[in-house]
Amino acid sequence: MSFQLLPQCGDSAVSDAILDRLAREILMVDECDDSLVPLYERVIETGFDRPLPPHAERRDVLIVGAGIAGLLAGRILKRAGYNVTILEANDSRVGGRIKTFHSGTRRVFEDPKQYAEAGAMRIPTTHPLVNKLIDVTGLRAKTQPFFNVDVDRGDTTKKAFRAWLRTNDVQARKIDYNSGKLPPALRSMGFPVPDQFQDLTADAILTDALALPNSWLAVGPDDPPEVKTKKQIDGWKRVIRAFDEYSMLRYLREYFCGLGLSSEVAENLIAYVGTFQNLTSRLFLSFIHSFVDTFYISSSASYVELAGGNWQLPQALAGGLKGELVMDARAVEVQWPGEEAGSRKAMHRGRPGVYVRTVNEPPVKRGVARAEHRRIEREFTADHLILAIPFSALRFVEVHPPLNFHKRRAIQELHYDSATKVLLEFSERFWEWDEEEWRKHMPGDYFGHNSEGGSSITDGPNRFIYFPSHAVEGSRGGVVLASYTWADEANRWDSIPDEDRYGYALKGLTDVYGPEIKRYFTGFGQTQSWMDDYYAFGEAAVFSPGQMTSLHPHIPTAEGPVHFAGEHTSLKHAWIEGALESAVRTALEVHCEALGESEQRT
Repeated sequence: MSFQLLPQCGDSAVSDAILDRLAREILMVDECDDSLVPLYERVIETGFDRPLPPHAERRDVLIVGAGIAGLLAGRILKRAGYNVTILEANDSRVGGRIKTFHSGTRRVFEDPKQYAEAGAMRIPTTHPLVNKLIDVTGLRAKTQPFFNVDVDRGDTTKKAFRAWLRTNDVQARKIDYNSGKLPPALRSMGFPVPDQFQDLTADAILTDALALPNSWLAVGPDDPPEVKTKKQIDGWKRVIRAFDEYSMLRYLREYFCGLGLSSEVAENLIAYVGTFQNLTSRLFLSFIHSFVDTFYISSSASYVELAGGNWQLPQALAGGLKGELVMDARAVEVQWPGEEAGSRKAMHRGRPGVYVRTVNEPPVKRGVARAEHRRIEREFTADHLILAIPFSALRFVEVHPPLNFHKRRAIQELHYDSATKVLLEFSERFWEWDEEEWRKHMPGDYFGHNSEGGSSITDGPNRFIYFPSHAVEGSRGGVVLASYTWADEANRWDSIPDEDRYGYALKGLTDVYGPEIKRYFTGFGQTQSWMDDYYAFGEAAVFSPGQMTSLHPHIPTAEGPVHFAGEHTSLKHAWIEGALESAVRTALEVHCEALGESEQRT
């Protein structure tokens, strides 16, 4: 394939230094081509290599946001001897977008043993920092495989691919679709695909389409480590330079048209690939975001989850920070000792520092009343500040004096995506039944999987349906993620009142599994819209075309004593790993700043 790249403002518009920095950040290597992962793992496990000198004055750090980034940064700094205060807007929980629906202060499912993830649900085994944190917090024994692809009930090491695909009123099991066993007229699942693509799955077509940028990242099996790193840095620089301005839609259009296909055929293929590869709703967003995700989300990738819910990971960190957590404290104003006037409150112990003003939740919010809850304001000062909240939330915080132009522009423009889940509880795990079990309970055609975990895909509103990877001990039932959607597809669900989503989600489920499954619906469900969440302001940062080179270089950089953490400050958007990278980075920044000031005083 030959891309005809449109002329931009000149290659000099994105400097080689920026491209180099972005490539190294993706790969987590420093300026000497050494991996940063061992250092970051060591900081998570044992702390800083170089402690504050014994004579150093104790330093105070404010952290805004008790998501996983804020909590880890707080843990690292507290263990290093800093006075840490973590301000969290939520009045009932920590963890940010790691959130589990489970029986705690209220009943969430009919069976109190059941739980389900509202947010982060799978942890790649290739993400070293989150796996290190699982070990450090003593949660390794809780890990169990998360099956992105359904697995055989008798041997969970074998992928079964018995879950369903349903598009254009054509329904087939993934195994039949993947193996080409469907009749010729059904192989493309009702999409008008040209004959030359009939025997290719959507995954295979996308793999071919991405062959060019993947070839730029290729390394030889016998290449020395330093050669591999150099090739990968150069490869990522080339990918970013060529395709940062691309959306996935533009990329695929140019790819298919480059094969000599008409624009109509290209659009049909894009619809086909997009539906099965979860690209449809994000076609207008950054190509590089979706390209990077192909390394983390695939049928060949391995994942883990925490039995009982992933909420236990942030909770394990919070357990050691009880004295440092201030709940029900939403930051509304920040002052720092910038060059402009307006930072008179940013004094701490008689010297320039940082200042944060917070408010608590109102007595009534979205129709929910809090008994004897009065609005109060609180003020905090410190030597250093870590803002570990999304830029979409920071947009509503007054900052005096203003941050620099590039940082303000990033706060204003960084795109945040929607993501919405609708979860339904069933009293029996009907999807796991073999044909004999199914016949005992339900008439009609057999739609069970005889497998565990995995997901089905539909072009209906539900789009992606995920099944629990494991039975909950002592419970016959299970909670199905009946609808998981992103971007525009999620926005449609967001327009539906929470209590009405369950009926629509159940209808979409019965379209695939038959109406008889209704008898096992307990009537209990939960739903999470991250764009409708007052603290999250969206599921995660997802670049629009061009934002990687125009905005990201300015996102993680500190401004004086003000530092920025969160998945949006990394290049692993939407992943716990990215948030943890940012937590270690900001903790190191604060520590280096304190070491420098300590050395100046001596």
